[in-house]
Amino acid sequence: MNSKDRNFNPDTVAGEFNVVAMWNDVRSARLIAGVKAGIFAGTMAQIFGSIFCMAKGLDFTIPMRIMGLPFLGNNAMTIGGSIGLVVGLISFYVLAIFLGMAYAHFTGVNIKKGLFGMGFTWGTFGWIFITCLFMPANRHYYAAEIPRGVMFFAWQAYGLSLMSIAWFDKSVQKKY
Repeated sequence: MNSKDRNFNPDTVAGEFNVVAMWNDVRSARLIAGVKAGIFAGTMAQIFGSIFCMAKGLDFTIPMRIMGLPFLGNNAMTIGGSIGLVVGLISFYVLAIFLGMAYAHFTGVNIKKGLFGMGFTWGTFGWIFITCLFMPANRHYYAAEIPRGVMFFAWQAYGLSLMSIAWFDKSVQKKY
């Protein structure tokens, strides 16, 4: 017995919502909303990190420089130098936009409860894989001794700020 004999429809399986069918449907308007949500969420994470650094008496640009470490080494963290700031922010926002687009593509809905849960999961995913696995594997990150506990909350600020996709998706849909 094959799928044609059972009247198989790949978009609905026994009345259930088929997530794979949704993931195969790439919507450009949703991806544009993901770019905007990624920029917004990245800005929220940067603000959170800057406030934490200022509360600890550190330079508020440290979170903006962290992503420059793999490219510039210790020179990325030089206070007063702008190259670390520029490279760090560019690489940070490239990652934030990419993750925002992936979040937008894989969520596909604008239900607040679902976006909240997925934002928390997305933030935790970023913390585990990027902060706890990738960063210690790079000697410059390892030497910088970036506190993982604080990074968890920065990742949560990023992930939960991605809930803004609901607003950005509605505003992009009006234009297209």
